[in-house]
Amino acid sequence: MSAPPKPQPPPSGDVDIGWKLEVGTTVTFLAAFIIVAMRCFARWRYSQRGWDDYLMVFALAQALIATIIDFVATNHGLGRHYFYLSPKLRIDQQYYSILAQVFCVEAISFAKLSIVASYMRVLQGSNDRVHRALLWTTAVLTLVVNTIVVITFYTACDPISRTWDPMIPGACWSIDKKLAFFILQGAFSAFSDFFLALYPVIFLSKLQIERKRKALVLGLMALGVVTGVFAIIRTVETGTQLHPPPGLLPDASYSTVLGLTWSGMERNIAIMIGSVPALNPLWVPVARFIRETVGSSRSKLRSARSQSYQLSNVRKSDKLASDGYRRQQQSVGRGHHPSSRRTDASDDSILPIQGWEAA
Repeated sequence: MSAPPKPQPPPSGDVDIGWKLEVGTTVTFLAAFIIVAMRCFARWRYSQRGWDDYLMVFALAQALIATIIDFVATNHGLGRHYFYLSPKLRIDQQYYSILAQVFCVEAISFAKLSIVASYMRVLQGSNDRVHRALLWTTAVLTLVVNTIVVITFYTACDPISRTWDPMIPGACWSIDKKLAFFILQGAFSAFSDFFLALYPVIFLSKLQIERKRKALVLGLMALGVVTGVFAIIRTVETGTQLHPPPGLLPDASYSTVLGLTWSGMERNIAIMIGSVPALNPLWVPVARFIRETVGSSRSKLRSARSQSYQLSNVRKSDKLASDGYRRQQQSVGRGHHPSSRRTDASDDSILPIQGWEAA
């Protein structure tokens, strides 16, 4: 029986694409942090804090931990080809990659729970049991499914340590079983994103809210469709890396980076979109400031134009007066009075006609 062929180095060489994960997750996290900070200020200054705020802050904390662990994982080889990693780096990058995914899934879960709590806050005082039942069902399913995902990260192999160290004797799920499970989780995640994004159309349309403000809130919440698209892309990337092309060995340290990047951006964008409607109280003072600033600038511009026009007229009148005075002085210097000059000019036009009549 012939020995298995020796693994060949990847054609692209020892490249590192871990920076894509770092940039994608860091930029979106900073944006999420700023928006959540503004949300907390708006609730502290203009409203009351609720469970939706606490859940979103907790989701942001989970996203921060996930982002930090992403940097640790890339520092230990995540983003490089598995072929070029030392045995220790192969274990370390897989361990930190799985740990980052745990906090990433938790961040997504609590962000969605915060969105549900926000809807429940809007429905507070109403007797609509159907909407409440739908929202509670979505929250419970989100928490249960994502908790099962986290547990599966560490129970798919026996013993657990074989999850990040394949050299340990034991057994793991088959590729097809892992793929089916992740497709199921990705499909539910995308469905919940689309549902939470489009659900406000159902109940906000019945509320007595200003039409412009209602359209603004609906438009902002509809942006949650973006997270659903990210969930679909992440699921496709995961399936691709679980099924490498024929003839190639698994290259998890390199091929999972894009899927992890989409997943990281999904959690941060979910936090942003879930917090934007809470910024509505800030819009009133901001709009007032913009109107006052624009109105003041326009009045100053009109005043400056008016002063410039008046100054231009004064200069023109001064110039005309100066020219008239100069001509008067020249006439006096020649011994003629201005009135006599005008008389002579009239005589020049009259006398020829008188001479023609005399003739």
